[in-house]
Amino acid sequence: MSQKPDIQEKEQIGRSYMIEVLILIMLLLLLTVFFWDNMFVTIPAGHKGVLFRTIAGGTVTDKYFNEGLVFIFPWNEMYVYDTRVISGQDTIDALTEDGLQVRAEISYRYRPKIDSLGKMHKNLGLDYRDKIIVPHVTAATRDVISRYRIDALYTTSRSDIQEDMLVQVRNQVDSVYPITTLDLIVRNIALDETVEKAISDKLVKEQEMLGYDFLIEKELREEERKLIEARGIRYFQDTSGIDILKWKGIEATKELATSPNAKVVIIGTDSGEMPVILGGN
Repeated sequence: MSQKPDIQEKEQIGRSYMIEVLILIMLLLLLTVFFWDNMFVTIPAGHKGVLFRTIAGGTVTDKYFNEGLVFIFPWNEMYVYDTRVISGQDTIDALTEDGLQVRAEISYRYRPKIDSLGKMHKNLGLDYRDKIIVPHVTAATRDVISRYRIDALYTTSRSDIQEDMLVQVRNQVDSVYPITTLDLIVRNIALDETVEKAISDKLVKEQEMLGYDFLIEKELREEERKLIEARGIRYFQDTSGIDILKWKGIEATKELATSPNAKVVIIGTDSGEMPVILGGN
């Protein structure tokens, strides 16, 4: 008779244990579902993860997590960084050496240094572009443009201006922060419309003045040529005693006389008269 109560008691204990196990499993499943986003982090292609340990030490600076699914404790956080080539562009207002305002459209490419992602996150954070890249690109653009007068800015090779800006950005960014600046391109430099029209009008007037200078120089050269010709004629008449018009007539007569066309040449009785030429085709 005593065995039945023992069996029933064991069965009741077994049922209670199973229920407790089921409750525990359900509780774990609920917690897993609730904290899924905090425990399982997907790192996309071309990205790396930096772990922040809330309880044990804060940011992990000596390692990073590769792309894929990563498990972390729910009280920790994973910060994901894009480690591919990142492009940015800005429109920057700057002043030239002669005080004119221009608007420069700048494009640039950069990427974070993978081995230093932990230090970057600790010191700069995910918004490092706004904290570091943009201010230094803006400063370099304004500094380089301020060295040029407006006319030199448009005549200087664009590659020279870009190279000056890139060197300055690399000196101030790459050598100080865990960032690599790949290139910098000046897409356009535009003046204010009013200033641009004034400069355009000035250039047109300068070209007109150059045209006038050319005409004046041409007339002066022609005047000089005529003076030299007149002095030559005067010298010829003084030394030969022959009037220049008579000499021209003699030369013309000689040329006609040697031509194959039929003609009649009448020589005047006065030595000062010009010959008369009749006939000829």
